[in-house]
Amino acid sequence: MDDSSLEPREDAGRFQYLFEHVQDAVVEFELRDEEPIVATVNDAFCETFGVDRGEVVGASLNDLIVPSDRMTESDRFDQRTAAGKSNYAIVDRHTEDGLKTLLYRGIPYDGGDRGFALYTDLTDEIRQERELAVLNRVLRYNLSEEVDALLDATEDLAASAEDPEVGDAAREIREHALALERTSEEARDVERVLDADPELEPTDLGDVVASALDDVPLADYADVTVDVAAAPPVTSGGHLDRAVAALVDNAIRYADAQTPSVRVTAERVDGMVALSVADEGPGLPDDERRLLTGDVEPTPLDHGSGLGLWLVRWITTAYDGAVTYEERDDGGAVTLELRAAPDH
Repeated sequence: MDDSSLEPREDAGRFQYLFEHVQDAVVEFELRDEEPIVATVNDAFCETFGVDRGEVVGASLNDLIVPSDRMTESDRFDQRTAAGKSNYAIVDRHTEDGLKTLLYRGIPYDGGDRGFALYTDLTDEIRQERELAVLNRVLRYNLSEEVDALLDATEDLAASAEDPEVGDAAREIREHALALERTSEEARDVERVLDADPELEPTDLGDVVASALDDVPLADYADVTVDVAAAPPVTSGGHLDRAVAALVDNAIRYADAQTPSVRVTAERVDGMVALSVADEGPGLPDDERRLLTGDVEPTPLDHGSGLGLWLVRWITTAYDGAVTYEERDDGGAVTLELRAAPDH
């Protein structure tokens, strides 16, 4: 007997085994007038949706599990299946335990006349994500309130202290409180950037730098020069000013000079635009430099002096750019290599 004659039967057996034992709810359906009719389901589908296998075969899948106010959405999925296109979406469906949020994946075959639908329960994950978001906002608000109270108390203590050592201690506490406040603000910016789904569009660097400097209070105590007018617009998604602000703040905060000097420049280099923030400070420590340029991944125990440099890297790479660092005789420079906007 030719062993090749056994292959289709063996393939069918492997598929059936996978179909029955996969933990996701799976249904095979046939499209009749763009209506998905159940052909077969696995045990996980029966358990998830609280149905009997023998009773659902031949029934409309949409009538079985789709809420009435989601029918337009499911019709759109069915039209895509009929056209031979896959579906991938987060949906709400009726289940054994009530309405739940599921990850839906639709896979057409047989020219779109038939298909498979797979459902993964995301309810617990999404609820946890929402609860963590609320907790995060509450903690940040409480932290802000406590830091403000701490700053007021240390200012009063420093002003009224007769013992110079007490005054110095109060001022040191104030610096730590300011650092804590800055970390909280950076965490807020990181959350906004990571939650965003950026739509890339041409962005004028003059506007970006102006907005960034408005968000750096320390800029009033530094000599900041800007020369970006000759550079073309870049492609970004709306958060580039946060990256520039983080770099300028970092350059001023860790400078040795009484009046720090910071230079923000930009020039076109081939199809890219090099936006640089240079200072006359001591330069970046090696671990922070490696985090910034992506040579190592950040960890809870290896995070440098704050979240600002993470923010710079994440924003820049999200816009298909790169970050480089150059140590110079008179300080250092961080350069964001950004894509020039089309037609510029």
